[in-house]
Amino acid sequence: MPTSQPALPVFTAAGRHALALVAREARADGVREVLAPRVRCTAMTTPFELEGLHVTDVDCAPSGLLAPGALAAALAACDRPPLILHAETFGNRADGELRTVLAAARSTGARIVVDATHTALERAEELLTDAGPGTGAADLDNADYLVASLRKLLPIPLGGVVHGLVRPAAPTGDELNADLAAVAAIAERHRDVPALMDAVEDLLDLAWAPAPMPGPYRARLAAPGIGAELTRRRTRLARLHAAVAELDVINPGAAYPPVIAHPQAAAIRTALARAGFSPPLHWPGATDGLVALPDDPWAAAIARRAAGPTALREALAEGEASGPAEPLDFDAFIASKTSKTA
Repeated sequence: MPTSQPALPVFTAAGRHALALVAREARADGVREVLAPRVRCTAMTTPFELEGLHVTDVDCAPSGLLAPGALAAALAACDRPPLILHAETFGNRADGELRTVLAAARSTGARIVVDATHTALERAEELLTDAGPGTGAADLDNADYLVASLRKLLPIPLGGVVHGLVRPAAPTGDELNADLAAVAAIAERHRDVPALMDAVEDLLDLAWAPAPMPGPYRARLAAPGIGAELTRRRTRLARLHAAVAELDVINPGAAYPPVIAHPQAAAIRTALARAGFSPPLHWPGATDGLVALPDDPWAAAIARRAAGPTALREALAEGEASGPAEPLDFDAFIASKTSKTA
């Protein structure tokens, strides 16, 4: 693990840029392997692959977090200390056995990267601070790096951050990143044109060179009213969680949209799509048995109705569930819940 005092946080244009800075530092220090959760988006591991590190998939628990047993087995197979990418998926935080395994791995030289993208609302104060160690900076007692894509939950179209770099190299802009910032600004002015935000996503998939967070967005996150805005967002999400509490929510109480596990998740997503809603997250193959609800009370009502046994049978009979039940990554978990939803 790094032996020097971590520098101040580095704010980047995107979370993947923050991970790229971690990947560069880890590679320079001799790290060659990354243990990553199987439930993830590809952008989380591409920065490490671009630096030549090998990525090993680790199975996840029903919460979406690394499964402690699978992580311990993956660690035992490593011939040198790896970097462990621990994502706080769906707003869930590590506790119990997973914390124990992570701490033991770190004590033997593994580096821990906490990806707090899905806990950015909960961790906003520590993620956004510029303070040095001991003066309100991010808590790195149990990790080497804390990173987040800030644009997913906070009110900016571009932004990421990394805490814990020992030798930070300031991100530099290039032509693609300049275009990215320009298109993001246009998309924000014309939010009624979804194709513009699609263009931002397309450019992000090309602009992998770390770039700094555009100044206007950094200033927005430092504005006096940001705390109240984030509090309102947390309150809305709490109401949404309460509205679907009777369903199998795998992230109860998280400052993140409720994620429902259901044997016919496809039918629920179909019902939402027909009402004009796009789920905020769906990683094909990794979250097929799950539904992340949009931040809207009407979406919660639709999900409750679509999850009901009668509605599901009718949808299947009419072919509205887009075919047979999807395979589930979390088989044991779903099986244990089937009696509630069958």
